[in-house]
Amino acid sequence: MSSSTHSSTNSHQHPQGSCPMTGKTHDFCPAQDGDVRSPCPALNALANHGYLPRDGKNIGPFALVRALKTGYRLSTVLAYILSFGSMYILGQFKCLSLSDLARHNLIEHNASLVHDDDNNGAEYASTKVDSKLLEALCAEGGKVLPNRMTLEDAARIRIEREEACGKLDSVHGEIARGEIVIAIGVLGGKDAAKNGVNISSLHEWMRNERMPAGWKPDHTQGLYQTYKMAKYVRERMNEAEAQKPSNKPVKSHL
Repeated sequence: MSSSTHSSTNSHQHPQGSCPMTGKTHDFCPAQDGDVRSPCPALNALANHGYLPRDGKNIGPFALVRALKTGYRLSTVLAYILSFGSMYILGQFKCLSLSDLARHNLIEHNASLVHDDDNNGAEYASTKVDSKLLEALCAEGGKVLPNRMTLEDAARIRIEREEACGKLDSVHGEIARGEIVIAIGVLGGKDAAKNGVNISSLHEWMRNERMPAGWKPDHTQGLYQTYKMAKYVRERMNEAEAQKPSNKPVKSHL
């Protein structure tokens, strides 16, 4: 699988999840009127390339597993955990639509890297990428390796977002780390744990929700590899937190 340079931008509809412009190919076609999308650029890109129903609706767990394996070469175990785990958290065991993933504080969470916080008590958070947050995210990369978003960069950025928005609980903290780790691992290639991902590729993927030009998966992203990468980010975050000066008052021993 490789990302296509072709795309369809003329307004049309996606009846029953299919695209009359791209047919059965995996050419890019952005969401059209009536389609739904999630806060997750990975899943939105799969829909925009036809690995998931292009309208983003009525997706069964096995269809989600197939899309993750085919589009991103996730391992079977990791694809099953993400697919069935998401449906379990949402309480939807037969099928879901991508918009269901926007239900606030289930899988979706505050302190997202590229989405505004849901501070108004809305049931569904925004699925629109905030261009300022995306630019800020990409600007924070490249501190370790030029033009690369590394795991060290990811740890620092996660700390900054949680300082700005509030610290996440342990479950959503793991989800948030997993999101950026899988993005780096899949898009960055087999050496992503060491070398990160090209920032322009990450930007294109998040901004346009399409596979980066010329990109194709060069390895299977597995559960253990993802766990190790997320653990590394968590450890770097904990180290940085431990180095901060304490705000607790010093007790007098007089």
